[in-house]
Amino acid sequence: MKNFSYQPDPKRLPCQAPLTQASLWDTDLLPLADYILSFSSQTPEARQYAETHLGRFVRTLELVPKGGPADRVLEMGAYMQITPALHTKSGYGEVRGCYLGALRRRWLGRPVHRSEKKTVTSSNGESFTCIIDLFNAESDLYPYPDGHFATVVCCELFEHLSEDPMHLIAEVNRILRPGGHLVLSTPNICTLRSVAAVLKGYHPGLFSQFIKRTGENQADPRHAREYTPAEIQHVLEAGGFTLEHLETGPYGMERVAEWDWTIDLLQQHSLHTDLRDQVIHAIGKKAGAVVDRYPSWLYA
Repeated sequence: MKNFSYQPDPKRLPCQAPLTQASLWDTDLLPLADYILSFSSQTPEARQYAETHLGRFVRTLELVPKGGPADRVLEMGAYMQITPALHTKSGYGEVRGCYLGALRRRWLGRPVHRSEKKTVTSSNGESFTCIIDLFNAESDLYPYPDGHFATVVCCELFEHLSEDPMHLIAEVNRILRPGGHLVLSTPNICTLRSVAAVLKGYHPGLFSQFIKRTGENQADPRHAREYTPAEIQHVLEAGGFTLEHLETGPYGMERVAEWDWTIDLLQQHSLHTDLRDQVIHAIGKKAGAVVDRYPSWLYA
């Protein structure tokens, strides 16, 4: 088995966000942040997660292309934190969600996908309802027609795929209309935090712990594989997308400076320091059919 890895090519990266990114608390994005938090207060755990990921949520909504009344958007792995904003702030006429679920029965030899109607109410009394479809994102045929959506939002899901991540990319390509967009975020394996961890003798992954089972159907939230920005670029290109935007940023509302001491070490050895923040944000535009269903660097 050959070893294979990509080296970042600065000429092919459309956006390189500087590590000196200003605090989001100092911007006019606070109303959007408050809006997101208002839908994330059902439990203390939900509130804590939303506060930890608030910068990512805000940045994702900034990057999602604006929609219109006739446009459809699918949020994959929808926990309903930013789902309402895809309608009220991003302008999409139809918002659909999907989440992991098992196909337990068949009709005329075809799997029957299960769906559920989910409603979330903000702390201000605003109510939002959408359909959540339940299926396996890396093995099932997605229950949507070809070219059905203008935009697919896939955040903090790709790193959980353990068997066939390109199945997701291929199916998203299929259900997007020509020129439609995939907005993706995923942890950055070559962040400054990962560099610091390796240098100190620790595992570089963000969430590599195994999960103790408490039930037969419990979903495993651990990360199966974390990616570099360059790998996400090549995943999208293999999937028939043109990379329109690529950047890294913090999970929270401020960039963490704890690992900045690694910047000097990287520079001393002429190693790049761009795209080293915690989370990768990428936008791919559907350009055509899937180019490479099984890239050799990703599949053995």
